[in-house]
Amino acid sequence: MKRVFVYNNRVQESLEVKTKVMNMLRKNRFILTKKNPEVILVIGGDGTMLSAIRSLGDLEIPFLGVNTGSLGFLPGLLPNEIDKLPKLLGEEQYFSDSFPLLEVKSLTVKGKEVTNYAFNEMIIKHYNPRLMEAHIYINGRPFNYFTGDGLIVSTPIGTTGYAIWAGGAAIHSELDVFQITPLQPNDNRINRPLKNSLVLPADSEILIKVVLAHRRSAMVACDGVVVSEDHVQDVCIRLADRRVKILRAGKSSYFDLYRNKIIDKNIYRYLQEGDEEPEDEDTMDE
Repeated sequence: MKRVFVYNNRVQESLEVKTKVMNMLRKNRFILTKKNPEVILVIGGDGTMLSAIRSLGDLEIPFLGVNTGSLGFLPGLLPNEIDKLPKLLGEEQYFSDSFPLLEVKSLTVKGKEVTNYAFNEMIIKHYNPRLMEAHIYINGRPFNYFTGDGLIVSTPIGTTGYAIWAGGAAIHSELDVFQITPLQPNDNRINRPLKNSLVLPADSEILIKVVLAHRRSAMVACDGVVVSEDHVQDVCIRLADRRVKILRAGKSSYFDLYRNKIIDKNIYRYLQEGDEEPEDEDTMDE
């Protein structure tokens, strides 16, 4: 892999790492380009990785991250490991993980159909602070009349995002499944909404139809980005046919990542005196 596209956020540490990386790659005769790259090198945290995947995922080439963020579940290198890059890319001495995407097809109240993809999750909820009512269908069959704040549909890797903090399960990233998680279900003597997360096989399809959609302001977001300014009445979710490839310097263990990033949260970072929490693009040769 000699053609590299560098994608970064604007945090100072990321900009400093970017300068070092680009100088190193040029010295080793790599081509830094936006035209037909073979790999996308992302400098930032998980949010920057998601932004890169959202912007460039249709290129269907691998992503390699250098973590300058605070969590770093997706990036495969630390800033002090960038010296490995020439050998890692030049001799293809990396490990590769492949993750599924959600295909999200939304129908707005104006009749517009919008197709989006989500690496982590799709969320449907009301713009306004009011109860959402929706019919949930699974594989074309009625499943539940849902009442509550909304619903999250997550990929396996995405279950460690919004879903886990909403009470969902963490799903091993190698499993061919996805998960629907309710947000604050309104359960009383009249309503019987889905109250717990539900894990579905990979070939399943979820259809959510908002009740009285023309009078309610339901919105859909994929990885935190709203898919349409118009309110949504139907949304159909399934696992997409294409996947995203993430490269790492070493073979990763899902359980080690989960323990370090989710349970322990790299707590040592916050115990170092003067350590600052980074916030959440690039100069090419071509």
